Amino acid sequence: MFKGRIVEIIKGKKYKVIIEAGKDPATGDRKRITKNVNGRKTLAESIMIDIISELKQGTYTEPNKITFGNWLITWLNDYKKLDLRQSTWESYEIQARLHIIPALGALYLQDLRPEHLQKLYSDKLKAGKSSRTVRYIHQVAHGALEQAVKNKLISGQNAAKMTTLPPLDQKEIRAMSPEEQDTFLESIKKHSLSAALLTLIGTGMRRGELLGLRWQDVDLDKGIIQIKQNLVGTKQGLKVHDPKTKSSKRSFSVPQLVLEILNGHKLKMQAKGFYDADNYVFCSNKGNAMIPRNFNRSFTNFINSIGLVGVTVHTLRHTFATRMLEIGVPMRVVQEMLGHAKITVTAGTYSHVSPDLKRDAADKMNDVLKGTEE
Repeated sequence: MFKGRIVEIIKGKKYKVIIEAGKDPATGDRKRITKNVNGRKTLAESIMIDIISELKQGTYTEPNKITFGNWLITWLNDYKKLDLRQSTWESYEIQARLHIIPALGALYLQDLRPEHLQKLYSDKLKAGKSSRTVRYIHQVAHGALEQAVKNKLISGQNAAKMTTLPPLDQKEIRAMSPEEQDTFLESIKKHSLSAALLTLIGTGMRRGELLGLRWQDVDLDKGIIQIKQNLVGTKQGLKVHDPKTKSSKRSFSVPQLVLEILNGHKLKMQAKGFYDADNYVFCSNKGNAMIPRNFNRSFTNFINSIGLVGVTVHTLRHTFATRMLEIGVPMRVVQEMLGHAKITVTAGTYSHVSPDLKRDAADKMNDVLKGTEE
């Protein structure tokens, strides 16, 4: 029979939970579990009841001296290093190092409670972080704690499961207006990256897909591009990954204008001795893979020089999708061309186009109805 009692240390603020847990089967010595609790007596009582319940069920785990910060580092290096892409691992590490460890890293795993995490999320929101960032912080904390539960480093549940997350803000989409698009298309004609930029806005490819594109992935005769890999920059240098999802690995037809500029680009690469089936379509001046941040820098300088405000590389993908929907291409086709896993992602991302599409549908239905009256 397990017996517990509570001793008040600081009136109304701090208590000690003491539980008589029988005898140690190995030594025969009496086992006593003690735990200091900062908070009200009701919290101490709740913790005592939980420990006694776990002792009865045989699920109680002895407290350890592993801090949340040390465990996060162990989890990242020993459990996630081989499981995640390098770029994803680096983003996990940033969330842990910049957000979680400074606030909660000194707490022992056994002492971490939902309210600690909840306060972290609340503080980040107050500091101006987006709900997406807070949810990403939660994703890292949740994963680390889930593994700690599996390893029996924590008795009880994953504290992250008992938190409340902020609603996900709809990310504002920036697509170029038709006037901005005309300015862009006219201005890129003499730019060194003209073929790459026209390919981006003409196909909706992601930057990593464009920079990872090889000539063997481009069939200029049939007018088809296949997305087979993704080039990303990491702290360890350039990495080539398979597409993130099955939907990202795709093929699509290419507009005639894009094919024409790709043919011209091919001739230039042949003249420089850079053309080969295994070579990248868009490479550096030395014929090597183009570093993504260098591509971004060149693009930003170009955009600034022509006075387009708020246009990024990803804006070209959004512009492609917006124009496709505006001219009546079915949502399902746009989803497949973009490589979205679910049509709900496409529909949600480009909901700003929906009012115009609905108005156009209503006008077309009106024409149908008028036709039946005649």
